[in-house]
Amino acid sequence: MKTATKNSLVEISIPNKPEYLRVVRLLVAGYASRWPLSVDEVENIKVAVSEACNAAIQTAPESDSEEYIKIKCWCEEKCIGFEIKDTSGADYGISGEDFGEHSLGMLLIRTLMDDVDIKQSASRGTKITMRKNIKSA
Repeated sequence: MKTATKNSLVEISIPNKPEYLRVVRLLVAGYASRWPLSVDEVENIKVAVSEACNAAIQTAPESDSEEYIKIKCWCEEKCIGFEIKDTSGADYGISGEDFGEHSLGMLLIRTLMDDVDIKQSASRGTKITMRKNIKSA
């Protein structure tokens, strides 16, 4: 994460379950609305972060384990950033030529956000970092 604007970092952890996606959407919409972004940009950010969380939920191992998704939101000098990290080590299907459901979600994320970085590790999980430029900043 680049230098965040002082006191702009917000972090939450949610259970790796679909019923918590609404919490993520509310958090992201509220957080993004604090910055000089259009309503459409806020909606695009909400969709992108939701897609990343949904991919983590859909690819998690089916068990009663206590897996969590960690979401970070912050504002840098000229952009707003989000990090979605799961610990399951699941493969989102983002590395190959297979354009399955999760690959389409990643394509949507890359289309809606200005910068996307994905790091995947079987032992450490997947971390998706995305940024949206703030044009009037």
